[in-house]
Amino acid sequence: MVSSTIIADGSPLYKELATRAVSSTGGESFLHAFIVSGGTLGNVAVLLVLYKNHRLRNITAYFVISLAISDIIMLDICAPLSLSVLIVGDWIFGYLICQIQGFLVMWVACASLGTLALVAINRYFQIVKTSMYRVIFTSAKAKLIVLGVWLAALSAPLAYTAAGKDYVFQPGKFVCFFESKISLPILPSYIFIVMSMVILIVCYLRVFKALKIHERTVAKNLRNGNTRKVSLSIEDIKLTKILFATVVGFVFCWTPLLVLDVVDDFLGSGWELTRETYYMHSVFGFSSSAINPIIYGVMNPSYRRAYLRLFGIHRVGRVDVEVPANVHDQRRTKAVETHLQELNNLSIN
Repeated sequence: MVSSTIIADGSPLYKELATRAVSSTGGESFLHAFIVSGGTLGNVAVLLVLYKNHRLRNITAYFVISLAISDIIMLDICAPLSLSVLIVGDWIFGYLICQIQGFLVMWVACASLGTLALVAINRYFQIVKTSMYRVIFTSAKAKLIVLGVWLAALSAPLAYTAAGKDYVFQPGKFVCFFESKISLPILPSYIFIVMSMVILIVCYLRVFKALKIHERTVAKNLRNGNTRKVSLSIEDIKLTKILFATVVGFVFCWTPLLVLDVVDDFLGSGWELTRETYYMHSVFGFSSSAINPIIYGVMNPSYRRAYLRLFGIHRVGRVDVEVPANVHDQRRTKAVETHLQELNNLSIN
């Protein structure tokens, strides 16, 4: 039996966790193990792809690396402890490991969200303030900014720990997390989350507005027979689409968690839903650390090809042929039409 100091107020969910049917234990453990193993493989593949392919190592790669590292920490340090809980039906690691898991979960979650906010700022300057982009986002500055986000994310767990608060084992969520009651020490985490979400919303709204204007400009130039005035490349459009998809995936996974945690914090530990609901709470959270490699592979042909090469799956390459000079204008027009189609595919209303 675990120490009472890390049980969430003697929750009845603790007994439900310990007395589950064998089928529930097996099913829940298998799903969690599948998420952990699949997410780990995917994120390690992302890091290997970036290590082996110099062409993919651009400014954006630093943000991708930051997200992959945060996902690996979540999946390979925090998640295995929770997997053991699902298998055994008990927290068997003691007080110190509970504090470490709770600290890391809060830190890594904030670091991931902070990195996505940084990505939104990057896209804002790339698309909206293009002239300032290369001044702000150099390789050296990008590294420092990413490091700064990780340090800023530390404010959330440090404030909680510095206040002398303990992380407690929550049997429904099968993780150690902060106490389910509103208190001053957890406010920095909510402030960090709110600020990051505001940055995401404001930056992407400006980005989508700029892309909509760009779409109209390209369409006008194409109608006038001008195929040269395209200020944004197709690659920029695709990259913005991919990075926004990572934000959508993160928000999709974490919004149910945030809503449930806020309700728990305000209503206190005396208010509880079913254990299955809290189980899905954590499943969504850990799944957010496994989806980014899938998004890169589905939406980015360069990553997809690199994945295939990494796993020894080779595709037949294209054969370069000499193109007659009179075909170049047709290809330029086709390229602009394709560029316009890429903008339309963003579904910006």
